[in-house]
Amino acid sequence: MKLPGKPRTMIPKGVATFLPEGTSRRREIERKILSLFSRWGYQEVITPIFEYLDVFSLGVGEELLNRAYKFVDRATGRMMVLRPDVTPQIARIAATLLNDQPLPIRLCYSANVFRHEEEHAGREREIHQIGGELIGPSNAEADAETISLAIEILQKLELKSFKIALGQMAFTRGILQPFESSPASFKRILGAVAKKDASLLEALLKEEKVGPKTRKQVLSLLDLFGGEEVFAAAKPLAVSPACKAGLRRLREVYEILKQAGHQEFLLIDLGEVRGFDYYTGTIFEIFAEGAGSELGGGGRYDHLLEKFGAPSSSTGFALHIERIQWALEQAAGSDGDYSSADFLVLHTAEGTSEAMSLSHQLRDAGYRVIRRNGFHGAVESYLSEARKQKVAKILLITGGRDKGIRSVDVRTGRQERRSHPDFLEWLRSS
Repeated sequence: MKLPGKPRTMIPKGVATFLPEGTSRRREIERKILSLFSRWGYQEVITPIFEYLDVFSLGVGEELLNRAYKFVDRATGRMMVLRPDVTPQIARIAATLLNDQPLPIRLCYSANVFRHEEEHAGREREIHQIGGELIGPSNAEADAETISLAIEILQKLELKSFKIALGQMAFTRGILQPFESSPASFKRILGAVAKKDASLLEALLKEEKVGPKTRKQVLSLLDLFGGEEVFAAAKPLAVSPACKAGLRRLREVYEILKQAGHQEFLLIDLGEVRGFDYYTGTIFEIFAEGAGSELGGGGRYDHLLEKFGAPSSSTGFALHIERIQWALEQAAGSDGDYSSADFLVLHTAEGTSEAMSLSHQLRDAGYRVIRRNGFHGAVESYLSEARKQKVAKILLITGGRDKGIRSVDVRTGRQERRSHPDFLEWLRSS
């Protein structure tokens, strides 16, 4: 039986190898995002890749824990887990190591998380997330801050045609409250709402023999999607105090975002039930045209820190970096302006000293430089190689009587000759 692929070079499903160009783009995305977090006052932390299962599980729902990779610590015999989420780690850090710090606390991270997915699902098992958590404030301004930050990040990355779908877990929980006394029924109804499956939801409600008022309220969750008009449609359904308070809070968050000029990016989805056992208030998901899956999301989780002994309100979000990178590359439609190096310095033996000096000065100035001894022949013979390597410019240094620097633009083939001092001055002024 012939095995597919090459066993010695195969990697597991759901993980990826990034070659130099993809890695360069990934690091640039990461740099831009973390820079924006810093400008908003978020401080970066680094968390362990694996932890003790019994400690980590305090802050994770059953569904996510079932998808986590677990193994036994050989030293202690205790069960360990590869982190499937970073937020519980941030909550533990805030509740223990930073419990003497004044609130609010703003933390951010860039980390890989690991989640089991069936092979046929076509989803990643190793996911690069960059996210932030705002710990302390319980008001609408805090919810709006994290959403505004997510919008600004996507704008700075120049991602086009993205939308933020806002939901409100307190409102949705209030509508579904009659079913929470029966866990099995509740789980099935929640699943139907999550899938937006009207026929399945109708059948389940019929099976539960609910009254017409409850039936109408639950089915309406599938239709409460759209723009600002959704608030008016939802108002008659907000009967319980929890529903009313949730809808008021979401409206307040929406108005703050509207004042910030973000209305064009906003949608309302009151049927969003992602993280039902985790989130407590305003939630949001990020979508982009053609991306297929959400690019990130987050929301308010006011009960997580108390599981680690320090009750506090919190809200935050995480961005799925692989999907954002893919969306940006799809939108660009080309290789863009990637280059592996700014300069390829080619020189003869006579030009070695000058080439080494120039390469050192260029690197000190922040340029990426490859230096190679042994230049001979016409420059055209090196252009093809430089284009394949995606080098921006070739610098030729021959030394001897033919001193000077010949600069060749790899893309156009245009050549210029300058002295060493003139070249550095030209770079500084350009």
